[in-house]
This record gives sequence, structure tokens and C-alpha cells, in this order.
Amino acid sequence: MKKTVLKVLGKYIKNSGMRLLIVFVCALIGTLAEIAAPYLAGRAIDNIAGIGNVNFNAVARIIMILMFLYVVSSIMSYLVGRLSYNIAHKIVGKMRQDAYSKLMELPLNTYDTSSSGDIVSRFVNDATLVADGIVEAVTQLFGSLITIIGTLIVMIILSPIVTLCVLLVTSITFVVASIITKRSNKYFRLQQQETGNLGSVVEELVGVVHTVKAYSYEEVAQNRFEKINGRLCDVGQKAVFSSSLPNPTTRFVNSLAYILIGVIGGTIAGLTAGKISSFIIYSNQFAKPFNQITAIITQILAAYAAAGRVIALICSEPEIPEASDAVTLQNASGEVEFKNVNFSYNKNKPLIENYSLKVKKGQRVAIVGPTGAGKTTLVNLIMRFYDVNSGEILVDGIDIRKITRKSLRQNIAMVLQETWLKDGTVRDNIAYANQQATDEQVVEAAKRAFTHGFIKRLPKGYDTVIGGRGDSLSVGQRQLLTIARAMLSNSPILILDEATSNVDTMTEQRITAAINNLMEGTTSFIIAHRLSTIQDADLIVVMNKGHIVEQGTHTELIAEKGFYYNLYNSQFNTNTN
Repeated sequence: MKKTVLKVLGKYIKNSGMRLLIVFVCALIGTLAEIAAPYLAGRAIDNIAGIGNVNFNAVARIIMILMFLYVVSSIMSYLVGRLSYNIAHKIVGKMRQDAYSKLMELPLNTYDTSSSGDIVSRFVNDATLVADGIVEAVTQLFGSLITIIGTLIVMIILSPIVTLCVLLVTSITFVVASIITKRSNKYFRLQQQETGNLGSVVEELVGVVHTVKAYSYEEVAQNRFEKINGRLCDVGQKAVFSSSLPNPTTRFVNSLAYILIGVIGGTIAGLTAGKISSFIIYSNQFAKPFNQITAIITQILAAYAAAGRVIALICSEPEIPEASDAVTLQNASGEVEFKNVNFSYNKNKPLIENYSLKVKKGQRVAIVGPTGAGKTTLVNLIMRFYDVNSGEILVDGIDIRKITRKSLRQNIAMVLQETWLKDGTVRDNIAYANQQATDEQVVEAAKRAFTHGFIKRLPKGYDTVIGGRGDSLSVGQRQLLTIARAMLSNSPILILDEATSNVDTMTEQRITAAINNLMEGTTSFIIAHRLSTIQDADLIVVMNKGHIVEQGTHTELIAEKGFYYNLYNSQFNTNTN
């Protein structure tokens, strides 16, 4: 995984190569100016031999040069910081874009096994940490490398003996940093993992706050939050503590280096006062990069851990690629056929086995069974949210694996039990399935779904803005809008997954009439718990425990007195003998 993270990050950074080159040039100029300044300062001190014996002209020239060098260093430092932030956010922006694009390509089982809060955390928290880490790496590491090399060369020129002493003392910082880095890295990975878990819990509880309050779950929810938050605080403290140890350690080592420079430089090496002064500054410059690196190690390690989580999302396996010869399905008639289909979510637990069914254009197929029987699985296979393990599903005689997903789904309208509305106007939500629809078509679809009346009573009618999830509307109104959306798509295949389960009886009757009109000429798959709504279906497929146990018309299944017969009687409490 480590190699993968570095490899992928390298590709993103490579795209900003020219801008990075400019940053490095600015950093090089600024750092060289900083390195030259202490030498000149030492020269100025040596030109002050004593009171009355001062070379004022030489000192004045040196001061002017120093002022110039410090101005150049400040300007270069500003440019490095400014450009680094620009580069970092462009890189992370591209990473976010690629990650979001990957979300649209991931198979549904990814969402079945991952919490939405954790995914959101990767886009927000983790990506921000990556940007901060890139800024630190660009602004600090390259300049630090130049500083280390440059000051080392100048110190050797001034005094190899004193330089050796400084190197021996400073080498302790390498040992300290190496030990602590290994320990800190583990805690930062755990910290990012717990941050994702915390985001998941918060999103979950906020999204169902009504249910939390209704069942007096507040205390349990609070305990659950505090448990995860406690783990996050624990690993966070350990990560920060372990990564903060090098800074005071290296500062102590630097103090020892200053003492050695003064003693050895003045006694053994015979350095002048100016050179000793320069050496002390250079020693500080030489140690400063190590102090900076250890000081920002917290951020860099956190950024690396965060990058691993974002890149893991980017590198996730997408849906099975479309066939190279995939065709675009146009003007489908609506014929659907299951041919020897086998499918299971878990290879060790067979679900649909050797199932065959041919549905002609305009037929209505009802799928019934107890909760969790696997009814939605059948329509998920038609939509190609999942691919069959073996066998074929054909639309108009074409294997859906040889049809582009986009064109396949454009020929299928779907109304789910779980309503979903986007943040926008009522018109935008109805037209979601057909972006080119005219206002007249939107209104007509709304009328057919019996939504026009309540829409006109809204403050701005069709221009009324409804927030995300449509919380300002009742459950029934939200369901009506999704039905209007399906009507506007005018697709030859229709899937209704408990589409009327959230509306009152009177509204259900109106919607049922509208849906009957909608289903004229379309091939319809109706998932229903209330068996009274599907008695007129051309075919009823009965499922139990993930398997298809019966199929036939209502009359035929009642006559068989099998599973459907018992299911029907359990709902209506009648004796059909």
C-alpha cells in the first residue's frame, strides 16, 4: 500500500511539474541568500577591530549587501509560500475530482459495506490534510535540504574540526527522529481511521434524529459517540505526543553545539570572533531544518495517512467494465428475458439459481414475498446494479452486459420505496429524469401523478425550493414527486418498488389509477407487500429466503394453495377453499 500511495501521489505532483520548478528556483535563491548572510555578518565583525580602529566603509558595504540579501530572502519566501498553497490545492482538487468520479463507477456492494460518513470524511477531512501536508513538504523540505548542504559546505571551509564536532552532536537528532517517526506513523493511521468512524456516527445520528428522539435513544447514542470520540482522543494524543518529542530534544542538542563551537573554535581551531559568530549562526541554520522537519512531522504523517485513505478510494475496483462492443439501446420495446440466471451476493450462499422468465412487451410482473426475500435483487439485476454470476438477462434480445449502462438505464424508470429528492426547485426534481423536458411536460407529468394540486399551493409553485431530502414536504408528497419524475422519463420499462407504501389510502387510489395509465404499453415490474394491488398482474413471481418458489397468475397461485396462498390469507384473513 505504501508504494501505491507514493506512486499515485507522484502522478498528481508530476502534473504540477513546471509550477514546482518555479517554487524550487525561488526556494534556492532565497536559501542561498540566507546562507551568504552569516558569512558577511562575520566579516563585518572582523572589520571592527576595536574602538577607533573600525573600517566604516567596509562595514557599510557589508550592511548594504546584507540588507539586499534579506530583502531577496523575504520576497522568495513569500513567493514559495504563495505558490505552494496554489499547487497543493490544485493537486488536492484534482484528487477530489478523481475520487468523486470513482464514486460513480463503484459497484453497489462498495456502498453496502462502507458507511457514507467515512466516504464523506475522505473528501473533506482527509483531502484537507493532504493539502496541508503538500504545502509543508514543498515549503519546508526542499529549502531545508538546500540549507543543510549549503551550510555544511561553508562550515567545512571555515573549520573542518569544528564542523566535525557539530556533525557528531547533531547526528543524535537523526536517531531520535527515526525512532519517533515509526511510532508516530502508526498512531496517525489509527487517528484517520477513527476520524472516519466518528464522521459516520455523527452523520447517521443527525440523519435519523427524529427516530433517536422518538425511541429515547439519546443516551445510548451519546455513549456510542463518546466511545469512538474517546478512542480518537486517545490515539490523537499519542500521535501528537510522540511526534512532539523531537523538537525539544533537538533544541537541547543545538545548545550543546553552541558550547562546542565557542570552546573548540576559540582554543583549538583559532577562529576569529567574526568566524565564531558566523559559525554559531551556521550551526543554528544547519540544525534548523532538522527542527522544522521534526516540528512538522505531525502534519506530514497525518497527511500521508489521509492520502492513503483518499487514494484507496481512487484506486478502488470499479464496476465491471463495459464490453468493447457494447451497443446503445435506443427505442427499446420493453421485452425482458431471464435465461438460466444464477446470482448470489456471497458465493457460499446461492440466491437465484437457474432462473428463467420471459416477459413480453407491456406485461406486468409482480414480485412478492416476505421482507428480505430478495425481491429487490431481481430489479437490481435488470438495472445492472449487479451482474449475474452466470446466465443472461436480455432486453429486446440483447444481453444487458453488451448494452451500455447509460442507455440501458435511460430505458428504465424506477420509483423506490426510499424517496430521494435533490436540493433544488420542485421543477428541477421532477425533471431530474429528463433534463430536456419542457415546463409543459413537467406540469403534465405532475398532473398525472396527482401532484399538481399540492404543488400549486406551495409558496412559489413549481419554483419552490425544497432542501436536500425534501424535509419540508410530507413523506407522501415526496413519494408523489418521485412518481411524477418517473412518469416524465417515459421509459418502456417501469420498476415500482413499493411505490405507494408511504401514501394514504385515498392518495393511493389516485396514484394507482395514474400508474395503471402509465403502465399501458410499458413492461412493468412491481414489488409489492400489499397483495391487493397486484391481483391483476400478468405474472406473479413469489420469493422466499432469496429463492423463487412459485410463479403464475393470482388465480393459478391461489388454486395451488402453496406459499402465495398462505401469504395472501395471512394478509386478508380469508378462507378461499
